[in-house]
Amino acid sequence: MIQIPQKFYLVVDDRFELFYRGALRKYNPYEHYVKATCDKGYTYNRYFTYTPKVGEEGEYELVLEVIDDNGEVIESAKTILVVNGYEKSRKKLNILCIGDSETVNGVWPYTVFERFEKIYPGLLNFIGKMKKEEVGYEGYGGWQWKTFCFDETESRTSSVWVNVNNNLPSDFIHTKWINNNFEWILETICNDKLKFKRGKDNNLVNPKLEKTFVLKNDKNITLTIDNYSYSDANPFWNNETKTIDFKHYIKENNFPVPDIIFTFLTGNGLYEPYSNQFLHHRKYARVFLEQLHKDFPEAMIGIMGVELPCVNGGVTACYGASGYYHDWYGYAVTVFNYDKWLEELTYEDEYKSFMVYSDMKCQFDSENNYPYEMVKVNNRSQVLEKIGINGLHPSLDGYKQIGDAFYRFLFEIIRRKNEYDK
Repeated sequence: MIQIPQKFYLVVDDRFELFYRGALRKYNPYEHYVKATCDKGYTYNRYFTYTPKVGEEGEYELVLEVIDDNGEVIESAKTILVVNGYEKSRKKLNILCIGDSETVNGVWPYTVFERFEKIYPGLLNFIGKMKKEEVGYEGYGGWQWKTFCFDETESRTSSVWVNVNNNLPSDFIHTKWINNNFEWILETICNDKLKFKRGKDNNLVNPKLEKTFVLKNDKNITLTIDNYSYSDANPFWNNETKTIDFKHYIKENNFPVPDIIFTFLTGNGLYEPYSNQFLHHRKYARVFLEQLHKDFPEAMIGIMGVELPCVNGGVTACYGASGYYHDWYGYAVTVFNYDKWLEELTYEDEYKSFMVYSDMKCQFDSENNYPYEMVKVNNRSQVLEKIGINGLHPSLDGYKQIGDAFYRFLFEIIRRKNEYDK
């Protein structure tokens, strides 16, 4: 019933919240009294909270108990709250964040960047082909571990090959062109075709192209295309070796080598309710993570679990009453199982020296931080109730809440990185 990770990571002057909805694998986690016991913090009906102060760095045991109406303990579980101070990195850190559709908008990496800048300005450099202001990242809607392990043609960072009759001299390489109001940068010139990569703010999934490209700095110079096709959608794919190649990714994009890598993957593919299988995830997460470590053996890897779905209608608003994911509680149980597997993966002997797990579902308020609208409680009443309108993608506050959990996690990773680099 109770499923909590071995450790939670906290930082001074930041409010930590552990929501019982994310800690109890029950349709109704409030069926019985939930009691939290710890030397620090406060326990409420829906959550436990603790805001550490400077000087309270250390570890504290937290016990959760589910108690019946006669005071008998039905079940109990323990975890450790690891409180970090404002750990300062020994050098400027290059950070790579990788995720699915919940990373597309870049809010959770940006939230951390904003908060960390107020404490230690200029010490974090977020790399990635996608950008939210100066914060880079890699986020791809609908992608799974498996997707990142193969060649793909559709994404927000894909390149495009166009067939043309025009012959351009080589000094046009890296020039900027406009097509359908999107900026494209000429990357490769062949006899009868050209390859463009994305320009500024060009981040739609495979946008439709018009027949004519116009040189950005000289509208009198144009290119007429016969047809086009997208390629290089997987940023980590090496077309020459036909495999994922993170060193190639760094070289191609002129990025610095990452010191820390965070993954936030993935609810995609967990469509079978009450499942403990997710075989593709079990296989390809290892392939992906092992290649990351092989290419960047000095980097720490932070694995973020996924949060629970919306509990009050958001799932059926997206998926109706049939098909993938529509069984919101069955999906929630699968998430519990998947997150447990992710955590256990990080404790395996071959991974535990460089990989750390952080649980998101306990730190995410799935009852309140998804988009919602106010709807009449029934057709003959003017009383309104809150009904979810998106089951798997949080509200802006929800994304920022994930960012807050990431912020706490980051200080733990920096502490470990400092120890590793001694």
